[in-house]
Amino acid sequence: MILHKAKGVRIDGRKQMSKTAPLHEFLNPRFVYIPLIQQASPLKRIVEVGELVKIGQVVAFREGFGAMPIHASVSGKVTAVKKAWHASGRMVDAIEIENDLLHTPDDAIRPEIDPDAFTKPELIEKMQNAGLSGLGGAGFPTYIKYKTQCAIDVVIINAVECEPYITCDYMLIEQLPEKLLKGLKYFMRAAGANRGVVCYKAYNTGIEAVLKPFLAAYPGITLFPVKDIYPAGWEKYLVQQVTGKSYANLPSEAGAIVDNSATAIVFADAVEKNIPLISRVVTISGEGVRNPQNFLVPIGTPVKDLIQQCGGYAEGLDPAKAYYIAGGPMTGRAILIDELVVNDTLGSVLVFPLPAAKNHPACLGCGQCADVCPVYLAPTEIQRAFESKDVEGVKALNANKCMQCGLCSYVCPSHIEITDFVARAKEFARKGA
Repeated sequence: MILHKAKGVRIDGRKQMSKTAPLHEFLNPRFVYIPLIQQASPLKRIVEVGELVKIGQVVAFREGFGAMPIHASVSGKVTAVKKAWHASGRMVDAIEIENDLLHTPDDAIRPEIDPDAFTKPELIEKMQNAGLSGLGGAGFPTYIKYKTQCAIDVVIINAVECEPYITCDYMLIEQLPEKLLKGLKYFMRAAGANRGVVCYKAYNTGIEAVLKPFLAAYPGITLFPVKDIYPAGWEKYLVQQVTGKSYANLPSEAGAIVDNSATAIVFADAVEKNIPLISRVVTISGEGVRNPQNFLVPIGTPVKDLIQQCGGYAEGLDPAKAYYIAGGPMTGRAILIDELVVNDTLGSVLVFPLPAAKNHPACLGCGQCADVCPVYLAPTEIQRAFESKDVEGVKALNANKCMQCGLCSYVCPSHIEITDFVARAKEFARKGA
């Protein structure tokens, strides 16, 4: 079984840095930039430069697999279509909207009289119409999960927030605990499941404290603390812990659907008020900013604005000599500058002083990377096969099973970026050359 024997690794979370300040709403960036890409899918723009838009108005469509609308996150004027830095580490086309600061909602945003009356198909349609995607980082269209033909016994909410520094989910749950349970209730109905489980790190007693008073009103929902190890927030690990089952491809094979806690909160608003996915919480942290904290922001907000809201860079740090990570330090992507914009999958941006160059000795053959691997791979053997351009060798070593959790790089005493090698080996094997 996945992680049945693996102990996981205890990592210094550095989370208190961004928990000292309350969750701050920053809803008035001068401009937002709606990326015209979701996951790897390009979006079809349906608004023109010069057009006035309202909050929640459809401005683009994702077509093909996962088809759904994308919405304006502020009201104002479409001023350009230009390149913007994306969390993927590349520049993409984006719709620039100048915020008129009037917060005018689209006519489609309105309260529902009886949200409990929605049927399973209607709730799934709500997900699609809201442009709801997984806010835990994957960005997978949520409604696709609920169209499974498998019988679903349980909906699992992932509030584990495993990576160091990141606290966006924790802070959002602390502020909106009942809304999380409402979203889970609607997810359970959409799945036809009688059971809902909220998973969180056991040390995060604040989550239990804010949710417990509401549980009596939400039958079938329970709390499930997990150990403080990395990667306890991995989907397969949570499904196994909650159900006792594993699976080959999708959690539905084990009778489960897994959603991020922030996704559930957004879904509650989509069901009850017809508010689409237009905002998210982002952690801005790291030793490179003065006052790390969390912000609720419109999708498309420039990260540079949020660093300014943190009081700017740490004293004496030249932004040109900082480095940035979009996402967590274990699985995130290095970004060259602070010009990227918030998209649906961006839960954090970490800022650090540029470290001094290190000498990286060769592999010591210590085997620590294999010891910590949650899926029992031999990362250094995969690296060697990749460097030898041995496609069959990479395949035989099951490189495709790598979840890119970053643990092998984290424990490597030679500071070799083994995760990167294995990720490249996966792609090499996939292409067959």
